[in-house]
Amino acid sequence: MEENNEKKGNTAALAEDPVFRHFLGICRIPHPSFKEKALSDAILAWAEARGIPCRQDKFHNLYLRKKASPGREQEPGFLLQAHLDMVCQKAPHVTHDFDKDPIRTVQEGDLVTTGGKTTLGADDGIGVALAMALLEADDLSHPELEVLFTTAEEDDFSGALNADIGWFHSRRVINLDNATETHATTGSAGGCCVRSERPVTFAAKTEDLCFMHCRVGGMLGGHSGEDIHRGRGSAIMLLSRLLQAAGTRIPLQLARLSGGNFRIAIARDAEAVVAFPRSEEERFLALWQKTGQELREEYGSVNPELFMTAEKIEKLQEPEKVLCPSETGEILQFLFLLPQGIQEMNGKVPGIVLTSINVGELYLDTKKGRFATVAEVRSAIASQRDAVAEKVKLLGRRFGMETGISCVYPGWRDNPDSPLTALLQERYQALFGRPLEATPVHVGLECGFFLAKRPELDCISIGPDAGNLHSPQEYVSIASTRRMYRFLRELLSFRN
Repeated sequence: MEENNEKKGNTAALAEDPVFRHFLGICRIPHPSFKEKALSDAILAWAEARGIPCRQDKFHNLYLRKKASPGREQEPGFLLQAHLDMVCQKAPHVTHDFDKDPIRTVQEGDLVTTGGKTTLGADDGIGVALAMALLEADDLSHPELEVLFTTAEEDDFSGALNADIGWFHSRRVINLDNATETHATTGSAGGCCVRSERPVTFAAKTEDLCFMHCRVGGMLGGHSGEDIHRGRGSAIMLLSRLLQAAGTRIPLQLARLSGGNFRIAIARDAEAVVAFPRSEEERFLALWQKTGQELREEYGSVNPELFMTAEKIEKLQEPEKVLCPSETGEILQFLFLLPQGIQEMNGKVPGIVLTSINVGELYLDTKKGRFATVAEVRSAIASQRDAVAEKVKLLGRRFGMETGISCVYPGWRDNPDSPLTALLQERYQALFGRPLEATPVHVGLECGFFLAKRPELDCISIGPDAGNLHSPQEYVSIASTRRMYRFLRELLSFRN
């Protein structure tokens, strides 16, 4: 694969690095969920050109195998696994077509980023690049090395669900979709998508109405599992509080409403156009200012660029249609009551979230006459996941909403007696002189699908330091990636 010629800054210096050479090549090829074929085809061609046995299934999953080095044929092998797709998020006012445009990378000290413009795709492009570098390393002594690259991990997990895990020989699975070098993941949450929607009826505006464009933005957002405990808040929920505070005193009428654009990303922006009697303009602005000040005190220190604006629309670009006050009230009350964030902490593993919900998408479709929210529910316990989904369903029913559940994926139960975990901790300590912590986490990983098909598998997830996943501030550490590559080489070389 070629390096990324669209890069900015000095990422050209990374083109000779065994891992980043592949990562920059991955950035060159668009690979949103369900549109990974071009990247999958490129890696398939790369493997075939190097004589690495590889096949591709109809989901564009890739299966690769490199035979054991001479004298190591009888040792148990390793299966490395990563996913090809990426979350597509861009900063406001940034023009970027994720279906066509390459990811433009920037080096900022030790970090590779996009300069805050779009998601980077280190989740999980850096895992793919690590595995490719190891497959390509001819100077490495190793047992049989197998690799699985899956698709659609960031959406419905259909790649992992349909992967032929029986094709592989190894029982030791190393997932490369982790974002903290010194912490290995030994279990993960399951989850599901919860979509609630209802029909709405729009009517033409009347002449006595004042229209206000309300916006909440500048929030950090982030990964709905990785960052849900960081107290960053959701732009959708902040907007709902602002409008609910005003709507309890003023007869509001919604004309537009939107927020977020992906259920597994914490919403960074949300906006609405509301109408109310002209005589209430001063009162509306006073309520907006009061509630806004309260929210700044709650979230401003975590979100230094947070803004909440309400601007009067002096001249409408087109005739606005509005909902009646009663329908507006029902929608705002539903939003206000909708669960968001942590629902339960893990009683067995201190500091780990057990169950959460993230309302990541908000729509008011004026053409189709529909209002909808889309949320991601996560839990390490299926019954808690289902209970939160049922709570949303029951709440929605009170407000005329129909709720559907989809994209259900299993959790991965922690195994405290895992030989693979013990091996990685021992080798990491020996190599770097510091411990490798190992606990379950609140993100969704694909190991649960593999274990459902082959319960005898021993799984762990590792990876280099990366952060602000699912947001334009995403980054990956160069030094940590190099250490992780060194660690994986040492692990494969070690005879046990």
